[in-house]
Amino acid sequence: MKRFRKIAIYTWAVALLGISSCESPLKDFNLQISTEVIENYVTLRVVDAEGVNVSGVSVSLVSGDTQDIYNMNGYKDFKLTDNLLVLGVDPARTPTANNPIRFRVQFSAPGYTTQTVPVAITDVSAGIQTVVLTKPTEVPDGAEEVVENVDLNPDGSTTAPAVVELPSAVGEGNMSVTVPAGTQFKDANGTVITGTNVQVVVTSIDADNEDAVVLLPEGSLRAETVELPGGGTAAGTFSPAAVADIRMLVNGVQVRQFSQPLVVSMPVPANYVSPITGQPLAAGTAFHIFSNSGDGVWRFEQNSTVTGSAAAGFRVSFEIDHLTFYMAAEFGQACPAARVINFSGDWMTNGTTAAVKVEAVWGEKVIFTGDYSINNTNNSISLVDVPASGVKVVVRKADGNILAESDLATCGQATAIQLPDPADATSTTSTLQLYVRCPGQTSVITLLPTFQMFYRESGTTEFKYLGSVSNGFLRTTQLKTDGTQYDFKAIWNERVKVVNGHAVSEDNEATVGIEPGDIIGTKAGATNLAILTEECNNL
Repeated sequence: MKRFRKIAIYTWAVALLGISSCESPLKDFNLQISTEVIENYVTLRVVDAEGVNVSGVSVSLVSGDTQDIYNMNGYKDFKLTDNLLVLGVDPARTPTANNPIRFRVQFSAPGYTTQTVPVAITDVSAGIQTVVLTKPTEVPDGAEEVVENVDLNPDGSTTAPAVVELPSAVGEGNMSVTVPAGTQFKDANGTVITGTNVQVVVTSIDADNEDAVVLLPEGSLRAETVELPGGGTAAGTFSPAAVADIRMLVNGVQVRQFSQPLVVSMPVPANYVSPITGQPLAAGTAFHIFSNSGDGVWRFEQNSTVTGSAAAGFRVSFEIDHLTFYMAAEFGQACPAARVINFSGDWMTNGTTAAVKVEAVWGEKVIFTGDYSINNTNNSISLVDVPASGVKVVVRKADGNILAESDLATCGQATAIQLPDPADATSTTSTLQLYVRCPGQTSVITLLPTFQMFYRESGTTEFKYLGSVSNGFLRTTQLKTDGTQYDFKAIWNERVKVVNGHAVSEDNEATVGIEPGDIIGTKAGATNLAILTEECNNL
C-alpha cells in the first residue's frame, strides 16, 4: 500500500474540556504526537433514517479520481470511525474550484439499500456531509408504496390488462402503471422470465420532502452526470414535479425490460412553480422525463406535456420500456467550477469558531445541506452541482435559527457573506488550548491534528457538532461555563474518544510534558511519556 510518510497520531482526550479545581484537565489523556500531511479532505457522516449510527458499514471508492484519495494516515483503507469517514487528497495534487477532485463512494450495510454518492473536494472546506442509508422495507415520510401481484400465463405473459395504482406522495390523486395484456417480462440480458405471477413494487416520492429524497439514487436532487436532451452531459440540480421508483420481480429475478411498453401516469402538484422561468404550472407545460438505473447517471428519455386542470388535477403520462427510477422534472445546469463562499465577521477576529449549517435553496427546495466549522482561518467553503442561477444560501446557527441569507453569486464569482455574531446575549466564551513540550525543551509546540468535536448536555441523547479542533485550539460560544455538565466526543481517523460528565471554564489550557506544571495524563502515564519521548526524537 502506498503511504506518503510516517504519520504519528496524536489523540486529544476531550477531558481537556473538563476543567475543575480538583481534577486534571487531561485526565484519561492518551498521548501521541502528529503532524498534518493531508490538507484537502471531505468528511462524510453516515446514519440511518432516524439519524442513528449504522452497524457494519462497508466503504468502497467506485469511480472517478480515486487514485488520489487516501485516508488521513495515507493508506487506501477506508472505513467509518464512529459514523464519520474522512477522505483526503494526495498532497502532491492540489484541487481547486476550477478543477475539483471528483469521485464516487459506495456505502453498504446488512439490511440496508446500498448507497453510492458523488463527492467533490476543492482547496476550501467541504464540511461534513450526511449520507442516509435506508432499509428496503422502510417507507419514509413523503413516500407511498404499493406491492401487487399480477397473474402470468405459462409463457410469462400477462393474462389480462392490469393497472397498479397507489396514492401519489404529493397528495393529489393516484399514480398508476398500466400493463397491457400479453406483456412479457425480461431480465437484463433480454431473456423472457416465466413464472405464475409478476410482483410489481411502485413507490411514489415527494421530492419536496427531505426525508423522501434520500430514496433517490445518490440520495440527492443534485447530480454530477446528467445526459441532456441534446445528447451532451452536464452536472446540476433537478426540480422534480413527480418521481417514481418502479421495480418488478418474476420468480425472484429482477425485471429490466418488457416485450411492449407500459404506461406511467403521475399527478403533478398544482402549486408547482418553475425555478427557471418563475411560471406556475398550467396545462401544456412540458417536463423532461429522466431515468436512473442506479449507475450514477440520470438519462433524458422523452418529453411529457402536462394535461388536466387545477380543478381536476394535473398529470404527466409517458410510456416506458425498461425499469428504473423515473422523474418528471426541470433541470438547472451547474457552473463548470465549484461555487466558493467566503464568510467574514468581526466576531472571528479573536479566533472564535462557529459550527453552522449551510443550505442551498433553489425553487423553494433545499437542494444541499452541510455542517461547517467557521473561523478566521477556515472561512471559505465550496458548493458543487448547484444551478448556475436562482440559488439562495441560508446559514443557520447550531440551534437552527437563521444567521444569514444571500443569493449565490454568478458563475466564476465568489459569494461574500457577512456573518453576524452567532452568540446570543447570554453566551460566554470558552477557550480550549493544548500544548506539547518535548522532554529537554523549554518551549512549547502544538502538534495536534485537526479533528472533529461533538458535545451534548449530560443526560441527553444526541451529540451536536461543536466544531473542528485545529492545532489543539478551539474557542466557542456554544458551551455554558456555569457548571453545566457535558459529554464530549472527539473523532479523528480511526480514533474515538468519549468523556462524560464534565464542565468547562472560560480558559481550558494545559501543556503535555515533564516540566513542572506539565501534565502527562492519569492513565498509562509511563506509556504516554515513552511515546512523547520517541515522537519528539523523530521531529
